[in-house]
Amino acid sequence: MYTRNLTLSLIIVALTSSCSESQPVDYDIVIRGGTVFDGSGSPGVVGDVGIRGDRIVAMGDIDGRGTRTIDAGGLYVTPGFIDMHSHSETYRLLNGGQGPSFALQGFTTEIYGETESMGPLGGLHLNELPDELLGKWETFGEFLDYMEEVGISINVASYVGSGGLRAMVMGYDDRPPTDDELEQMLELVRKSMREGALGVSAGMSYVPNVYMTTDELATIVRAGAEMGGIFANHARTMNGTDSDAIREAIAVGEKAGAPIHFFHLNSTSSTEADSFLAIIDDARARGLKVTGDSYTYTWGITGLRDYIPAWAHDGGLEKLLERLRDPVERERIAATFLTEPPYFANVGWHHIRLGVDDSEVNGKLVSEVASLREQAPEEAFMDVVLDQEGRGIVIDWNNEEDTLRQVLVQPYVAGGTDGSALDLDSENLPPLIHPRHIGTIPRLLGTYVREQGLLTWEEAIRKLTSFPADIIGLKDRGTLAEGFMADIVIFDPETIKDNATFEDPFHYPDGMKYVFVNGTAVVDDGEYTRSLPGRALRGPAYSMQ
Repeated sequence: MYTRNLTLSLIIVALTSSCSESQPVDYDIVIRGGTVFDGSGSPGVVGDVGIRGDRIVAMGDIDGRGTRTIDAGGLYVTPGFIDMHSHSETYRLLNGGQGPSFALQGFTTEIYGETESMGPLGGLHLNELPDELLGKWETFGEFLDYMEEVGISINVASYVGSGGLRAMVMGYDDRPPTDDELEQMLELVRKSMREGALGVSAGMSYVPNVYMTTDELATIVRAGAEMGGIFANHARTMNGTDSDAIREAIAVGEKAGAPIHFFHLNSTSSTEADSFLAIIDDARARGLKVTGDSYTYTWGITGLRDYIPAWAHDGGLEKLLERLRDPVERERIAATFLTEPPYFANVGWHHIRLGVDDSEVNGKLVSEVASLREQAPEEAFMDVVLDQEGRGIVIDWNNEEDTLRQVLVQPYVAGGTDGSALDLDSENLPPLIHPRHIGTIPRLLGTYVREQGLLTWEEAIRKLTSFPADIIGLKDRGTLAEGFMADIVIFDPETIKDNATFEDPFHYPDGMKYVFVNGTAVVDDGEYTRSLPGRALRGPAYSMQ
């Protein structure tokens, strides 16, 4: 009797299982029971999210079955984060599209372009791409195509860099463009917009943007604005106290009829947040669309040779190196570090750390190198630039903690790293690493939201999701809603935190559980999957092709 009952029970279980397996699956993935923040700034609500293919197809209390179910109880479910200012292009292409340090921060989209963009290339532009990438693309559109061809772990988009366009047409000469040269630049803007640029960007402290007048730049920006683009900029003064830098960038956008976005507003404001932010508040009160982004550190990065006064770059890199070899010109450079743009050295040589391929000086402050070599710091720095032929970076102090906090709370400031997606196991790491490459957003959420209460969870998430999507015009990302792309982040609010420090930056953050890009997991149960579901996102004029 026992054997007969056991056999009958097994048959029933098998039939039940067979019937269950034959029932249709409603979703590819169901995320159940998490606290769902839709990205709008509203508080989170416990609920479910259903994904089919690359789209969100259901929200709320979901009854259907998924091929995979994720229990998100106790976790926060949000739209994927958007990095408003990234420099990952070269690192991604040298590492097969990978970039764990960004995925593990929750990024599903990153935005490129500043002084230059990765396209178009050619003409008189100095192309410093690694040999492995030379000749792979020329135009703006070909660059985006190549990114997709290689494969990328998260989505990418880009502005077209006005400085790069000027270099293509004019080289690195400190002079106004001719009418013909200006028209060539305008046509390059229009072509790049049709190929998918989000707008026009400028690094106004950097050569050759630093040689451009307000009117010249406004004319170039207008060509993008007429096709729906924005003006994104690194203001002309960095690490300085000249509020005219903010006024000028606003004037460029206003003359061009373009929304204005400030990169890394925390460092642009330096110690002058009160006056700088007041200028932006006034512009916004007049009806201008002015926004910014910020990372979460008081030290930044810039190029090694960019610390040399702009006048000494006239004619390009070789001319700069010639001047550094000439005793008379070298004396003039030393005398104008603090008096000529871009004024970077105003932070003090004891606040400037070198990142170069020279173990003797890499990681040291310029003041330390000067002391070891028994030189004036200006002389020590110029020697390093000459020895490195201009290649390398510096990590420099550019902000006060109080200023940073003032900027972070502004409702018009989004998130941005000004960093690069790195693979800590790669052989292609830079000689010196800033923790913003690895910990910017976990630091925002762990330190400034959970620990300090500077922002609410819902406001911080808005700044990382729907707000940046609105700035750059992404119509189906940045919000958790039916029909939107399945760029989704699931993190633990109790454990999210950065682990990278300036002294020891080689540590990924904690707390990021799942990251979905176009419906595919690039972080799964805390582990980077090396999947490459990212896409190139095109700007507002792409349909005009």
